[in-house]
Amino acid sequence: MADLEKLYKTAAELSDFSLPTYDSLPEIDLYMDQLTGYLNKLLCRICRSEDGTPLTQNRINNYVKDGRIARPVQKKYGRDQIAMLYMLCCTKQNLQLPEASSLLAMLGEDGTEHLYESFRTQQEQIVKSCAAELSKTGQDEISLREKALELVLRSTAERFIAEAIIETLCKEELPAKPKKEKKKK
Repeated sequence: MADLEKLYKTAAELSDFSLPTYDSLPEIDLYMDQLTGYLNKLLCRICRSEDGTPLTQNRINNYVKDGRIARPVQKKYGRDQIAMLYMLCCTKQNLQLPEASSLLAMLGEDGTEHLYESFRTQQEQIVKSCAAELSKTGQDEISLREKALELVLRSTAERFIAEAIIETLCKEELPAKPKKEKKKK
């Protein structure tokens, strides 16, 4: 019964889920330790990772190296980088990194602030909707098993469709790469 109480407590917490607005993100630029602490506090409410830490310094460094987020200025990260890292970590829960990065790049044409606000609004609505669904689910094991299966199957189908959309849009956005000619020996 304690586990069931924990489950419904989680649902209640998620029904109040909210993220800071872009303007509420830290005004001052953050050093790496501050950045990981701040973002992991936000991410741990809804993101899972194999090692228990949604975002590590190594991951951030790799995202910077790969050009997925802007380089820090004097080892400090600003609002745009904080917002992009949050969104990248969330989308990476269901997509491969290149797909997640491509999706955010396609959506970010109006700037990071606009993208983050749209992302934040949608995520809040979806998380609250899922929490409400759970609250309406019967408290018996069979109902919970069926709800878990429904959520897994729905997320699988939604991921498949999202990947197909991203692939289609990426093909339209990017010109075909010229084929390299093989050198004759």
